[in-house]
Parts: sequence; C-alpha cells; structure tokens
Amino acid sequence: MAATQVSRGNKITDALRVLRTSTPDIVGAVVVNMEGFVVASLLPSDVDEELIAGMAASLLGVGERISTDLMGASMEQIYTRSPKGYIVLQAISGDAALVLLVTREAKLGLIFLEVKRVAAELARIV
Repeated sequence: MAATQVSRGNKITDALRVLRTSTPDIVGAVVVNMEGFVVASLLPSDVDEELIAGMAASLLGVGERISTDLMGASMEQIYTRSPKGYIVLQAISGDAALVLLVTREAKLGLIFLEVKRVAAELARIV
C-alpha cells in the first residue's frame, strides 16, 4: 500500500474517531466505497464491517436510483430506524459513503448536524 493511501486511511480513521468521541450516541462508523469495500472503520468488535459495507453499497445503489428516477437528483442520505437504533448512510462523494450505527436514544437533529460536518471533512480526504 502506498504511503499516501496509508496517510489518507489514517486521516479518515482520525475523523471517524473524533466523530465517535464527540457524539457518544454514534456507536459505529464506517466509510465504504460504492463497490462495497471498507475504506476505514471504527466498529464494536461484534459487528462485521464487510457485511455492513456490502449491505450499505446495495442500499446506496437502490437509494441513488430511487432518488434519481423519482426526484431527479442525487441521493444524499438514507436512514433506517429499528427498535435498537438507527443506521445512517451519508454520501461523501460519488465514490464513497459514511455509514453510522446510532443508538435509539440519539437526537437525530444533532446526529444529522455532525454527519453533515464530518461528510464535508471526509469529502476533502477521499
């Protein structure tokens, strides 16, 4: 792996670490590419990052198609709510997305503000 790729990966991981530290309701964070590969992640040990990346790529593909076909615009964000919490997918660029695992108790407005901030930061890195 080239030094610039390692440096880029470290910068992405650092941004994810700051996000998780500043927002305790975010319990996991992953940057994935549109092919379903992990670029960087900070996840609990019991979470399969490759599974998340593959599922996120599928959901992002469908979300992009729906957004383009029905709204005539690119997809920016998708979120799913479950009894245990939320999964937030945020487009970073045309090639990458941020995936967050969020507690059920989270204030979504605050989460979305942080997502917007970190997505802009990550867009400069990826």
